[in-house]
Amino acid sequence: MAEPIRHSEHVTEAEAAAMMSFATGALGAAGHEVTDPYLNELAWQNARGEISGDEARELGRKYIIGP
Repeated sequence: MAEPIRHSEHVTEAEAAAMMSFATGALGAAGHEVTDPYLNELAWQNARGEISGDEARELGRKYIIGP
């Protein structure tokens, strides 16, 4: 399996905040809201490039469903 692509060296905190704002708006437009602090932190880590989208989804799945 290939190493996840990380983009943290190219993403500023302002860019990460803009990505999170867009995602929050898109979810809100669809009538959804993520209120769980851990899941929100995973989203922020992904936006900052600290973890890949695949890693965020896997960690979120394990958190909700279990191992």
